[in-house]
Amino acid sequence: MKPHQIWLDQCEAAREIAAEFGVDRAIAYVVGEKFINFVSAAETEKEFREELPAFAAEIRGIFERWQLAAYLEVARHTERFDPADYDDQAEAEAARRQELRESADDLLLVERAREWLLEE
Repeated sequence: MKPHQIWLDQCEAAREIAAEFGVDRAIAYVVGEKFINFVSAAETEKEFREELPAFAAEIRGIFERWQLAAYLEVARHTERFDPADYDDQAEAEAARRQELRESADDLLLVERAREWLLEE
């Protein structure tokens, strides 16, 4: 399926989710999952990169700016790392480093999404 059809289907699904389950769930689905993954794919895939402006515009047409801004303030937040969850210190340190890398990647993606969705 072409990127254009992917985001059109995802936006339609977001409208249906909003009608049935509410705006919060719809934004979490289309922004927190689909759009952020699309932004990630756009880093290496030209077809996705070319579709970002239209996908962002469609999302802005579904939700109010304040709704998007509120969601993006908490998007992809995780629970605090707890080394007590691990049996040994080396394992805890390896997990902490991996979580830091993943959190940094997520933060960058959310910031890129914020730029696309909240641009003036």
